[in-house]
Amino acid sequence: MKRMRNKEEGEFGIGTLIIFIAIIIVAAVAASVIIQTAYLLQQQAEETGDIAMQDVATGFKVITVEGIRQDYYYTENIGAGDGSRTTFTKVLSHGPVNPNSVVVSDGTNVLKDDGTGNLILTSGSGVSGWIGYDNKTISVTYTTAPASGTTISVTYGSGYKRTLEYLEIKAGLVAGSPPISMDSVLIEITDGYTDATLTFNASVTNYTHLGASHFAAEIARDMPPVNWERDRVLTLGDVVRIYINASAIGLYLEPQTTVMVKLIPKHGVPTLVEFTTPATYTTKYMELW
Repeated sequence: MKRMRNKEEGEFGIGTLIIFIAIIIVAAVAASVIIQTAYLLQQQAEETGDIAMQDVATGFKVITVEGIRQDYYYTENIGAGDGSRTTFTKVLSHGPVNPNSVVVSDGTNVLKDDGTGNLILTSGSGVSGWIGYDNKTISVTYTTAPASGTTISVTYGSGYKRTLEYLEIKAGLVAGSPPISMDSVLIEITDGYTDATLTFNASVTNYTHLGASHFAAEIARDMPPVNWERDRVLTLGDVVRIYINASAIGLYLEPQTTVMVKLIPKHGVPTLVEFTTPATYTTKYMELW
């Protein structure tokens, strides 16, 4: 029987070596590209997930919304100095007198009421006094009689305007929220007829200096890390008072007005608060939400 043998032939030489090395290099480059692409996709996915979680977790928690009416102010003369008289008493024309609204001045001395009926000297010396809020009686006493011709006048509030002039919003951060800088916060507010978008004005801390395009804020509770005064940043546990001058914006907040307020952080979910003002206003400060 004839035995059959398989003959195996192989390629050899420098050309074959070059081709073999080229195949290895191409495979290595391709693997490197695939690994790098996978790494970049993983990074992007993690980053997108972090941003998504931040957007879901970041936001405000509104605690209360309060409306404030402005006083009706009146100015009257209490009396005039004659060089000998030291006490000046008068029953005012309007009443009852609103606490914390009384200012007495004679051009040199200034007194303001403390909300309990006492007139406290804020400028000058040698003058004291009191105010009866219900009986409208005011009395000012000098240790030295004012000179002849000195006019003593009082400016005071009695009653409140029909509309809400100012809004105060107390707010904090929702659970798990990262810090929020007030510099990047927007507030949208509307009464159905007028709509405004407000930005933060860090230099204003009261209502009267607020215009039609800004809101102000003041910290009520600053938990560690304490950074409100330096950075105007809210962290978990902080409570901030947000001030809005509704009349300057053009809002007419009479009784039974529907108002929508939206707090919009730079990142995260906007917080919407909608409320209707009471049917009647009975006090200066009205709880709205």
